[in-house]
Amino acid sequence: MKNTVYYDAQCPLCSKEIALWRKLSGERFEFKDVHSQNFARQQRTNMLKVLHLRDEKGSWHIGLNANFKLWRSHPIGWISYCFSIPGIYWLVNHYYNVWAERRYEKRYGCEQCQL
Repeated sequence: MKNTVYYDAQCPLCSKEIALWRKLSGERFEFKDVHSQNFARQQRTNMLKVLHLRDEKGSWHIGLNANFKLWRSHPIGWISYCFSIPGIYWLVNHYYNVWAERRYEKRYGCEQCQL
């Protein structure tokens, strides 16, 4: 099983970032649009909110940790170790989650509207 990154291809920023990672990664990662997958509604919603990565062993890495897993496979990976220091990790993870939630709400609005 290859490392698989699940992302929101309808998000312009996400798509630009993934296009860059595709160039840098070669064959090390597979990138899949969440919208093209057959996930249950709640799982799809969760996966659209933050980046998800399933590694070659089948373990899931979610949100900031998914980014770290991706970064650490490249020369810029050292940055993620700086962000992993406990106090700094908490702060970066908090802001990532706030940004991700706002991005999701701006893009998709309320879930009831999606029914």
